[in-house]
Amino acid sequence: MTLLLNYRPVLRQPTGIGVYAQGVLPALQQLPHVLIPGGDTGSGSQRLRRLLWSQRRLPRLARQHRASLIFTPAPEGYLGRQATPQVVMVHDLRPISHPERSLQSLYFRAWVPPLLRQCRHILTNSAFTAREIERWAGVPAQRISVIPLGYDAASFRPANPSAAQPSERPYLLHVGQAYPHKNLLRLIEAFAALAPQHPDLQLVLAGKPHPTETPRLEALVRERGLQARVQLRPYVPFETLVQLYQGALALVYPSLWEGFGLPVLEAMACGTPVLTSHGSGTEEAAGDAALLVDPANTAALAAALRDLVEQPSLRQQLRQRGLQRAAQFSWERTAAATRAELAAILSAVG
Repeated sequence: MTLLLNYRPVLRQPTGIGVYAQGVLPALQQLPHVLIPGGDTGSGSQRLRRLLWSQRRLPRLARQHRASLIFTPAPEGYLGRQATPQVVMVHDLRPISHPERSLQSLYFRAWVPPLLRQCRHILTNSAFTAREIERWAGVPAQRISVIPLGYDAASFRPANPSAAQPSERPYLLHVGQAYPHKNLLRLIEAFAALAPQHPDLQLVLAGKPHPTETPRLEALVRERGLQARVQLRPYVPFETLVQLYQGALALVYPSLWEGFGLPVLEAMACGTPVLTSHGSGTEEAAGDAALLVDPANTAALAAALRDLVEQPSLRQQLRQRGLQRAAQFSWERTAAATRAELAAILSAVG
């Protein structure tokens, strides 16, 4: 029985899928396996070539290596007669639920639902995303397994008090690419309501720019006169990211929709208080260890930001709860659960 690990979707630059894929790989390599490495840059043309590769070459490679099962750490694979069963990992269905005019949204709408219906089994990272798979792809619940994500505990941890350098100006932090569903326009508006009473406070938005949303964010910052108060940091090295978490007053993550929300865990592991949204995967990740708000209500978001900034006791309470919550997650647990799930399926199909 051989497991074909299809890592072609794992891009050269770090992404959420890549972090997950590398986190579980050592455990999966304990099974009899063949690894197909990734390394694309993620351009639209490469995505199209990878789609064609999945349809033509992937099933041939499975036959060539006499694989009993194909596992892909993203919702990619081949359509048609399933000579070799497939298992995929679905991190979210955001391109379907919150579509944009992009090749990714077109792929998700046209290709992903039929692929998921054909897969032997589907892994996902939250019960919220599992319900979305049932809703959008019509896959029965018994063919979906929820395995929460982990985080790098060796890197994401509280700062050493003796080495910590306090920030010259306190700041609230958001981490993630500036997609529209990240709700950063409302976050800036909420910050603008708070800013006059806290002249030293800053908002740091760390993450890759978005071709249409980032110009809107920059325009709003100028309109509100916050150029000196809001930092858009498009590229943050890993070590700097950890330091940003450690030094922030709080992580503010008011997404309209998330499959899981890995920054929530990373911030909690650093001892950073977290504010996030009701009603999606971030609520599952946070448990009772975060301040939860309605992400569509700008006034409620502003009030929650004010509470975080003005109540040190609230921040301390969230810090302690967050550290306890983060301790329940690790890549080792995610990897062991993933290996056990795939081993059981291998045994069943072998």
